[in-house]
Amino acid sequence: MSYIELHACSAFSFLRGGSFPEQLAEVAAELEMPAMALVDRNGVYGVQRFSVAAREHNVRPIIGCELSMEDGGILPVLVENGSGYKNLCELLTQAHLRSEKGKCAVRWDEL
Repeated sequence: MSYIELHACSAFSFLRGGSFPEQLAEVAAELEMPAMALVDRNGVYGVQRFSVAAREHNVRPIIGCELSMEDGGILPVLVENGSGYKNLCELLTQAHLRSEKGKCAVRWDEL
């Protein structure tokens, strides 16, 4: 059975991840992971770069993010398909629009 990392953060998650998305994909391939999930905090900032690099290394990219919730909790979420990605982007957009700059809070009733 293969190991799959489902909670990797890139350098786009300030003070949480130190590797660029391309580096994460490369290491996943070196470790013979069939897939890896990128879950940056409150955004999908590295998704495009990660998806391209992962496919180049024959690693299935799994997309998601860590949501900062209104009660201070952190909820990691993964999307299943294009519709899920669209819903996640809409959720993030609404949370960022109503929050002050540099902050983001998702309400539980939005999930």
